[in-house]
Amino acid sequence: MRIANPIYDSVFKYLLSDPEVARLMISTITELDIVSVEPHNTEQIGRFSPALCVFRLDFCARIRLANGETQLVLIEIQKAKLPEDIMRFRRYLGEQYANKNNLVTEIKNGREVSSPLPIISIYFLGHQLDGIQAPVIKVRRQYFDAITREELKARAQFIECLSHDSFVIQIPLLQEPARSRLEKLLNFFDQHHADPDNEHQLIIDEDSVTPEFRSIARSLVRAGESSAVRKEMTLEDDFLESILNLERESMARAEVVIKNAEAQAEAAIKKAEEQAQKAEEQAQKAEEQAQKAGMQAQKVGEQLRIALATLIARGMSEDEARRVLGL
Repeated sequence: MRIANPIYDSVFKYLLSDPEVARLMISTITELDIVSVEPHNTEQIGRFSPALCVFRLDFCARIRLANGETQLVLIEIQKAKLPEDIMRFRRYLGEQYANKNNLVTEIKNGREVSSPLPIISIYFLGHQLDGIQAPVIKVRRQYFDAITREELKARAQFIECLSHDSFVIQIPLLQEPARSRLEKLLNFFDQHHADPDNEHQLIIDEDSVTPEFRSIARSLVRAGESSAVRKEMTLEDDFLESILNLERESMARAEVVIKNAEAQAEAAIKKAEEQAQKAEEQAQKAEEQAQKAGMQAQKVGEQLRIALATLIARGMSEDEARRVLGL
């Protein structure tokens, strides 16, 4: 079976535009009992900036709690192709916390009360994180009594709205055989199935698709048949190649700058070494001249001493002899 490659933003958007597919995928990843999902802040849904290589989808999901009650949560799905996108993830997450539209209004004690929606983040990464080999990472919050170290089972809205769970999917680490329901879902993203002649398509074994995920397979087949989606995939390739070319050019320019700086530094060091060597040679020469001058002075002194003794021996007084010798 040939399906469109969901690592492309256009295919990913097409896939999650089906609410039932979105519900199935989100519930499988988060292991939450999700009753329904709907796009949230629709003007931002599918917002795509190829220059940034980050794709974002927001959903408002109603989940069923263990006590049978339901709760609304905000599901933020982001997908990135490059490792440098972490700051954009932080900025988008900050926007969600600050967005006044991410509020739910309920009737409590006869009056309307607005409170922020809890957030769950799902990240699809086209690159691998350093030091972590797990293909899917689940980050769950736990409450602890800081004094007794006891885990607290209760949950407080204050804390829930100021922190969040997250799931990180490292697409390069996906592999077969699937060991769990989640891996069977993520098999649709495994780039080991990419057609070597056309990376826009994945080739998967139709028999390996479980009945509950056939709707996802059908959606991806339809995406691959869509001329609009195929055109967008080509555009994404072009945009990404442009970014990589800019990065390569920047690196090449940086290498030139570094090499020039290294050459200048090496020349400066060499010149300084030559000047130091020259100064050392001059100091050594001066020392030799001083030593020679000292020896000459010593020799002259010895000659004057002999001359003084000779004059005194010839009958001159010492004072007269010194005047004659200029001492």
